[in-house]
Amino acid sequence: MRPFLAALLLATAPPGLAAATEPGAGPIAGLVDIPVEEWSAMAEGRTLTYTIGGEFWAFERYHPGSNRVTLQFYDGACLDGVWDYSAPHYCFHWDGEGTSCFRHARLGDEILILETRDGVETGALQVMTGVSDAPLSCGPEAIS
Repeated sequence: MRPFLAALLLATAPPGLAAATEPGAGPIAGLVDIPVEEWSAMAEGRTLTYTIGGEFWAFERYHPGSNRVTLQFYDGACLDGVWDYSAPHYCFHWDGEGTSCFRHARLGDEILILETRDGVETGALQVMTGVSDAPLSCGPEAIS
C-alpha cells in the first residue's frame, strides 16, 4: 500500500481507532480463508459494511458484472478501483492511489479482513458486519 493510502486509511478512521490499525496484533488462530468463488457470489452487485474496533469504518460496493469496486469511508469520501485474487490475497488497485491487499477469512460466524503487505499480515483488522443492496452516494456529508 502506498504511504498516501495508508495515511488516508488512518486519517479517515473514526477518532480513537488509530490503534486498531497499528501493526503488531499477530496472527489469529482458527481463520479459514474465504474462496474467491464464495466471496464473489456474496459480494457481486452488493454493498458490504466494515467496522474497525467496533466502530463503522466504510462501505464497499462491488459493481455487478465486473471487478470494479468503490470504497466509501465513514465521512462520505470514496475511492474507485478494481480487485483481483491470488490465493489467499484479495488485492485492490485504487485509481491513483496504489494497491492494498487483504486476506478475507472466517472465524466462527465473523468475516475478518486482514491487511497484508508483501504477503505478511500487518495486524490491521476490519470486521465485515453487513451485506446489502444499498447503492453508495459518494461525497462529503451535508453540513447544514
